[in-house]
Amino acid sequence: MSEASQERRMDERTLVLRAQDGDVDAFEVLIDRHQSALLRLASATLRNRADAEDVVQETLLTAWRRLHLLQDPDAFRSWLLQICARRSTDVVRRSARRGTDPLAPEVFPEQPGVGGSVGPVGSGSGGTNAGGHGDPFDAVVVDAQMRTLRQLLDGLEESQRECWVLREIDGLGYAEIASALDLPESTVRGRLARARAHIIARMEEWR
Repeated sequence: MSEASQERRMDERTLVLRAQDGDVDAFEVLIDRHQSALLRLASATLRNRADAEDVVQETLLTAWRRLHLLQDPDAFRSWLLQICARRSTDVVRRSARRGTDPLAPEVFPEQPGVGGSVGPVGSGSGGTNAGGHGDPFDAVVVDAQMRTLRQLLDGLEESQRECWVLREIDGLGYAEIASALDLPESTVRGRLARARAHIIARMEEWR
């Protein structure tokens, strides 16, 4: 097995400890694991792909520079998401002070995993293949559901959208989300409940 393959099989804690010792390769493996989640979080806040990508790059640079300050290697993911969330919020605030709108009307980014979240509020579409192997009508329905879901996510309050993405797409637990967004766990649960209620009510027509 190559050294690169061995690194990818390492547990997160080992990779973080190696990265803290200056191992760039270990940090690159960590980036590979978490970059998509960072981009989803930044996009959920900013709704602008270019700004989101800039925030992710700033997040990774900050993480590399401050990695030696992380006391608990097991908290790396939450710590990384927290940096990203704060950077994203800073961009929104700076834009608000300039009187500009950072939230360009952009379709919520296509991401693996979004489709799986439609199931609880849709019509069991999680098992439908929209790639053309099933009934063409089913594929059209699923595509319409996904467009509707992205529009609904785009219409959520920023705080609710952040929590929903971290929970439903990235699979974080309530405590992890609370840590990443620097919120009480009860607040996270409340925001998720409101986001889900909003989505379920407006997806009712697809039941």
